[in-house]
Amino acid sequence: MGCQDVTDATHIEPVHGLPEWLERLAGRPMMAGLALLALCLAVYLPGVLRLPAVDRTEVVYAETTRDMVARQAWLDPRFGDVVHQFRPIGTYWAQGVVVVAAGPELSRSIPVYRVPGMIAVTLAVLALYWLAAPLVGGGTALLAAGLFAVTPLTVLVSQLAITEGLSLLPSVVAMLALLRIYVARDENDGRVLALLFWAAVGFGIVLNALLVPILVVATLVALFVMDRDIAWLKRLRPLIGVPIALAIASPWLFVRAHQDGVPFSGMDWTDFIEALGGSQDMKLRAMPGTFVFAMLLGFLPGTALLAPAMLKLWNAREQRIAKFLLAWVIGYLAYLELLSSKPGTYTVQVMFPALALGVAMLVATYADRQSLPRWHAIPWPPLAALFVLLLFAGVYGFVGAWPGVLAALMIIATAGLFFASAQAGRAGHLNDWALSGIAALGFFAVTLLGIVFPSLDRLWPAEQIRRTVSAACPAYNTTADQMGLLGLREPSGHFVLGASRSLQTPEAIATAQPKLRIVEARWMERYAKAMAAAGEQPGTQLTCLSTYNVMRGCPLNFFVLGRDVAGLCAPLNSDACAQSVSSSDLSKGCD
Repeated sequence: MGCQDVTDATHIEPVHGLPEWLERLAGRPMMAGLALLALCLAVYLPGVLRLPAVDRTEVVYAETTRDMVARQAWLDPRFGDVVHQFRPIGTYWAQGVVVVAAGPELSRSIPVYRVPGMIAVTLAVLALYWLAAPLVGGGTALLAAGLFAVTPLTVLVSQLAITEGLSLLPSVVAMLALLRIYVARDENDGRVLALLFWAAVGFGIVLNALLVPILVVATLVALFVMDRDIAWLKRLRPLIGVPIALAIASPWLFVRAHQDGVPFSGMDWTDFIEALGGSQDMKLRAMPGTFVFAMLLGFLPGTALLAPAMLKLWNAREQRIAKFLLAWVIGYLAYLELLSSKPGTYTVQVMFPALALGVAMLVATYADRQSLPRWHAIPWPPLAALFVLLLFAGVYGFVGAWPGVLAALMIIATAGLFFASAQAGRAGHLNDWALSGIAALGFFAVTLLGIVFPSLDRLWPAEQIRRTVSAACPAYNTTADQMGLLGLREPSGHFVLGASRSLQTPEAIATAQPKLRIVEARWMERYAKAMAAAGEQPGTQLTCLSTYNVMRGCPLNFFVLGRDVAGLCAPLNSDACAQSVSSSDLSKGCD
C-alpha cells in the first residue's frame, strides 16, 4: 500500500499519515511555503555570507561576471582573455543584475555573486512542495521538500556562485510539470503545466546548456521502456512549446554568434558534444559508480531509507507516479554513468526531488513502531554521532587547528541531532527520524560551511593575504593599487586581491615596481635576482604568513614586501618569518 492506482488519478493518499501538526501546516500552503523559506534561509545564508571565495570554478564565474559588468559588455563575458564557449550566458546575467544592484564597492564581495544561486535553490525547494502536493498530499510534499532542502549536495550548490544552483530550479520545475502531465486525467488537462514545462526547458538551456533536455529525454526513454506508451506526450503541445523554449534559450546562441562569429567555432566535435551536456567538465572520465556514490553520499539523511523507498516504488511500478519517479532516477543515473563527463557533485542533485518524494511517501505510509523496513540503513545512534565527530576532527586535523568555543558547541549539537535522528529511526518512529534528520543536516551545513570552514584561515590563501595586508597596510587599497603576486595563480588571487595578471613573474614586478609585492618562499631567490638585475632592492619586509593551497595540495609561505610605503604600511611580525619558512618544503612546486 502507500500508492493507490493512479493510472487516471492525480494524487496519492497516505495510509497512516504524518504528524497532525505537519498535515495542518501543509494544509495552509502559504504558511508551509514560509516554513520552507525559513528553513532554506537558515541553512543557506550562513555559508553564503561567511564562506570565502572558493577556487576555482566559483571564482572564475564571479570574476567573469565582475569584468563583464565593469566593461559594460553584457554580450561578451570573458575570464581575462578566455572565452568559455561551453558556459551559457544566463548565469552571468543573473549574477550581473545583482552586482549592479549591489554597487561597484561590493563587486569583489563573493556573497553578491552567490545570491542568484541561493534564491534559485530556495525556489526549487518551494517548487517541489507546490507542484508535488496535488499528487502525493501536502504533508508528504512538505516533508519531501524539507529532505531535499538539506541534502549536502543541494546545500553545496546553494552556497557557490556557479550555474548548477541556478539550473536546479528549471530542472525541478520541468520534471514535476512533466510528472503532473503524465498522470493527468485526460488530454485536456495540463495546458498551463505544458507551458510551464517548456518555459523551464528554455530557462534550463540558457543557464546550463542541455542539462534539462537531457534529464527529460533520459526519463522519457526509461519511461517508454517501462510502459511502451508515448500517446500522452501530445499533452506537452510541442508545436507551441518548442518555439517558446527556443525563444527563451536563444540568447545563448546570440552570444555565441557574437563572440565566435559562427556559434561554437573552434571546438572539435567531442568538445562540442560535451559542452552541450552542461557547463561543468572534468579532465578525466569518472570511474564507474562515481555518480551512484555521489548520489548516496549527497542525499543524506534520505540515504538511510533510500533502498526500501525505491523497493516500494518498484513494487508499485504499475502506478504512474511510482513509475515516473523510478524512470526519473534510473534514466538519468544511467546517462550519467554511461555518457556524462560532468562532476558527480554537481550533477546528481536533479534526481533528489524524485528520491525525496520516494522517501517521504514511505515515511507517510509507515505506522509508528512497526518493524523497520527491509534494507534500511539507519545507523546505530552512537555510530551516527561518531560519524559527525570524526568528520569534523578530520577537518581540524588536516589544518592542524582546534575548534573555537562556538564551533565546538555547534559540532556537539550536530552530533546530538544525528544521534537523536538515528535513535528515533531505530525505534520505528520514521516521522521523528525524518524531521530530526532535517534538523541534523541543517545544523551540519551551518556548522561546516558557516562556522568551521570560514574560521580556518589557512584554507583560504587569497583571503588570508587580504587580511594580512589590511593589518600591515591599513591605508593601502588592495583592489585599486597595483600589487605583485608571486606563488598564487589561483583565480582568487585576482578576484579577491585585485592582483594584476601582468605582475605574476619576478621580471614583470622588477619592471613595474608596484608598491606592494606578495612573494611565496619558493620564488624569493628568483625574485631577488630579478630585482638585482633591475638595479632595485627587494623591498622592506613587512610581515609574512603561512597558508595552504587546497587546489594544488601544498603549503605556502608568503613574504609581504613593500617599496616606498612609509605612511601606508608598518612592519609586523617579520621576525617569525624565517622560522615559518624554514619548516616548509621549498623543493615542491606549488604554482
